[in-house]
Amino acid sequence: MNKKLRLWPAALMMMVILLLLNPGFAAAHAYIVESVPAANEQLTEPPDKVMIHFNEPLQKAFHAIKVTDSSGKTVNSGESRFPDGETSILEAPLQPDLPKGVFAVQWKAVSADGHPIEGTYSFQVGAGSGAADTRSETVVSSGMPGADLVIIRWLIYTSLAFLAGIYFFQLFLLPAGAGIRPGWSPRSRKLMWGCIAVFAASFLLSLPLQTGIDAGVGWSGVWSEPSLLLKMLRITSFGEVWLVQLLLLLIIAALAIYAPKIKDKDNAYIAGTIAFLLVLTMLLAKSFIGHPAASESKVIGIAMDFLHLGAASLWLGSLLAFAVLLPKESTLPKASEERKQSYFAVIRRFGLWGSLFVGLILISGIYGSLQNVPTWYSLFHTPYGQVLLAKCVLMLLMLALAGWNMLSGRREKRKLGAGVWLELAAGIVVLALAAVLTNMPTAMSSPGPLHVERTLENQNVISLQITPNVTGVNDFKVQVHDSKGQPVAGIQQIKLTLTHLDMDMGKYEIVMPGGKAEGYTAQDLISMAGKWNVHVHVLTDKLDAWDTDIIIHVGNH
Repeated sequence: MNKKLRLWPAALMMMVILLLLNPGFAAAHAYIVESVPAANEQLTEPPDKVMIHFNEPLQKAFHAIKVTDSSGKTVNSGESRFPDGETSILEAPLQPDLPKGVFAVQWKAVSADGHPIEGTYSFQVGAGSGAADTRSETVVSSGMPGADLVIIRWLIYTSLAFLAGIYFFQLFLLPAGAGIRPGWSPRSRKLMWGCIAVFAASFLLSLPLQTGIDAGVGWSGVWSEPSLLLKMLRITSFGEVWLVQLLLLLIIAALAIYAPKIKDKDNAYIAGTIAFLLVLTMLLAKSFIGHPAASESKVIGIAMDFLHLGAASLWLGSLLAFAVLLPKESTLPKASEERKQSYFAVIRRFGLWGSLFVGLILISGIYGSLQNVPTWYSLFHTPYGQVLLAKCVLMLLMLALAGWNMLSGRREKRKLGAGVWLELAAGIVVLALAAVLTNMPTAMSSPGPLHVERTLENQNVISLQITPNVTGVNDFKVQVHDSKGQPVAGIQQIKLTLTHLDMDMGKYEIVMPGGKAEGYTAQDLISMAGKWNVHVHVLTDKLDAWDTDIIIHVGNH
């Protein structure tokens, strides 16, 4: 084997290590950074508008702010809008000279990852008792997507994966003899057109489906108000990507019609290669909507998502080719022994490609997991984490079956049979789970109770616990132990300084008096979800100071 090829496992391992050392975080969905008036604020003068500032850009369609008085009467004087040059601030004008009383603000929007969000909060004009309920609440779309969304996205992923695999099989796996490119068999063309037809149908349905979800009207509402489709196409990222994919689909279909008519094999090969690259571009376009679009490092997030989906698609599509096309491939030699040799040559040729695909899936999968699942607790206790676990189990099963199939191919003892069909079936279920994950909130909103330890230079260990680790009132507990695990006495005071790392909110402190070797506790408020830095300052009776910083991720429910 080429020495350079031997280096790729080590290179993949180094990339995994680098990703683990610097994972970063992605927002679960948009949340309020600041509002004017603020939640539960008591004003002496009536405001002329409501302004809500979010932590990330919003889609410029299907948003609303409705303000009502205590009797339920709307006091808006206009619709919600984005101020000039802003994409993360929504505002709505109010009627002049609002009377004294409590006013409720109801808002809805679509975050950058395509999830509809909505919320409520209240403010008061003038003195007096407030309303019975003045809570501030943000609600993201429900945890599990609807069956129609999952089915359509699954059909899109599966048909694209199969189409990519058919082209890959035809262009790179089938042997070329005496400098002649293998032609397309009737069986391959039929399967190719079947995949194009399934993709086209599910792709066309995805537009009204997503429009109904974002607008909150469902299928019937979209058909009764077609203008919503135009709004979706004109001013949302989903609409922009959908139009690009529509153009790519038309070109792929044209090439599928034109390619069989090309007499020159090399020119036909070029046409097939162009179609293959366009299919990969379709997969890339999928990465521009969904969770990668809301990540802090969008370029890396989109690239990793594309590598993950692309490698998985080529792996799964090649399995389809092995199961359906290879056993009866008409372009292979007719003689029994020569046909057998060509059959196993195709399998061996896929061996290196398959290893590369698996490596890319592992790297990009680890990256995506670190972006969307912040803690072990959230992996086991959130719907997103549980679906991800199921996907990982099936991936392990696919790896085991792939190893068995590749071993059989190298030994050339028997043709691929039930093993490749089982591997293909597992892969199809994996794509279904991927469709679910793509359309549900990540586990970042529920990281769970926090328990972190930091070892100081003097070998003492500081332990920080925060429960339940969500916005609102939390219980804080700090313990200090020596290297032998014994509580450290003689502590005068422990001070926690919390700083939000995503927004400039200043700092606030939590002071815990000393004299409690068993641990120091306090109850205080965390005002916002997201990343926080907790600076722990320990002051001893001898006026020694021990300091450490702990970065935490706070959920919103």
